[in-house]
Amino acid sequence: MAYKKWVGFVTTFLVGSILLTGCYDRAELEEQAFLVTMGIDKQKKGNDLVVTGRVAVPSKLSGSSSGGGGGGGDFLSTTPVVSATGKSIHEAFDVMNAGVERTINLSHLSAIMFGERAARQGILPYMRALVRYREFRRTLYLYVVKGSLGELFLHDKPVLETSATRVIEDLQESSQRTGFAPSIQVHELMNALEMPNVDPVLPVLSENEQVAKESKKTSGSTDDLRENSATTEPGHLNRAGGNPIECVGTAVFRNDRMVLILDGEHSRYMQLLSGRLHRALVVVDSPIGVKSSVSLMLHDAQPEKVSLSLSGKKKTLDITQVFEGTLIGDQTNASYVNPAARHLLEQKIAADLSRQELALIKEMYTRYDVDPFEFFRYARGQFPTFDAMENYDWHKQLPKIVTRLHVKVIVRRLGTQLDPPE
Repeated sequence: MAYKKWVGFVTTFLVGSILLTGCYDRAELEEQAFLVTMGIDKQKKGNDLVVTGRVAVPSKLSGSSSGGGGGGGDFLSTTPVVSATGKSIHEAFDVMNAGVERTINLSHLSAIMFGERAARQGILPYMRALVRYREFRRTLYLYVVKGSLGELFLHDKPVLETSATRVIEDLQESSQRTGFAPSIQVHELMNALEMPNVDPVLPVLSENEQVAKESKKTSGSTDDLRENSATTEPGHLNRAGGNPIECVGTAVFRNDRMVLILDGEHSRYMQLLSGRLHRALVVVDSPIGVKSSVSLMLHDAQPEKVSLSLSGKKKTLDITQVFEGTLIGDQTNASYVNPAARHLLEQKIAADLSRQELALIKEMYTRYDVDPFEFFRYARGQFPTFDAMENYDWHKQLPKIVTRLHVKVIVRRLGTQLDPPE
C-alpha cells in the first residue's frame, strides 16, 4: 500500500513538472522585434489608427554604444522606424509585422506618444487596449506630441545617446531639472482617469523648427538667436544646435481629452502648485542697483499647505508656499549682504511668483474649467461616501472658488562671492 502511494506521488510530481514548466508559448529572442518607443495617432481623414514604432537592433546598438555614448548620427540606423494603420492597435501591429522579419514585442517598450488628434479625441480607448496586454508595463512614460508624430520619430537626433531607451530616461531627467514639463507614467495617468474630479496632465514633445532647419555647417549658429526673443512655447525655444526634439510644455486634459497645452514657464508654475516640482529656477529684475536680472534657485523649505473648503455658498482655496533661495547669478552691481536689501529681493520674488501662479489658477478655472493642480484631493475627506464625491460637480464650482495664495521666500545663500566685483 505504501509502495503504491509512493509511486502515485512520484508520477503526479513528474507529470506536474512537465505541465507547469511555463514553456508552452516560449519564443526565442532571435524571433522578436522589440519596440522601444511607440506613437499612436488618428488619420487625418478616416477613423483608422496610425501606429508608429522604433525597433531596437541589438547588434547595431552593442557596436555603436561600446564607447559609453556616441553621436546621434546613426540613431535612425540602430533603431529604425516602422509605421502601420489599423482599426485597432493590435491590428496595426499585424500590418507592421508584414514588413518586419520578427514578431513585434512590447516587453521592452519605454514610452508611448499620442498625436494631437488622438489626444483631443480621447486617449482612454487606447489605454484600455494596452493595459490588459501582458507585454505592457505600467511604468512606461507617456507624452503628447505637438505637430507631426511621424516627423518627430524621423527627426529625433540625440547628441550623445544611441540607445532609444536611454534617450527617454534623459528626457525625464531634463524635465525634472528645468521644470518645463511633468514626468508621467502609465499608472499615474490611470489613477487620474479612474479618480473622480481629477484632470490628468502629460508632458509635450515637439520638434524645434529653428534647430530642425539647420544644416551640419550651420548647426549651433547664433545668427537666428539674435533676431528672436526668448520663449518657452513648445517647439519654439530660442536655441541652436543639439537635438531638434525637445520636451517642453504640458498637455492638460478634461477626463481623457486634451483641452490645451501650457508652455514651459506655465508648466513650471503648475508643477510648483501641484507639488510635482520641488526646485525651480526663477529670474527677476533686481529691486536695487542697476536694473538687470537676478537668477535664483528655489527649493521647498516646507511642504505646500493647501486648505479647500466646499461647505457653504462660498468655496475657498487657501495655499501657502515657503521657499528657500540660492543666489546663483546677479548681473547687477547690487549687494544683498545687508538684510534689508535681501528682504527687498525676497519680497520681489514672492510677489512675482504669487502673481504668476494666481493668474494661472484663474485662467485654468474660469476660461478652461480644468484643474491640473489636483486641488480636489484636499476635499475628499469632506464627503461621507465615495458616491457622493463622484457625483459632486467639481468643474462647475471652479469659476466660483475664491483663491488665496501666500508665498514666502527666504534667500539663505548668496553664492561664493558675497559682494559684486567693482
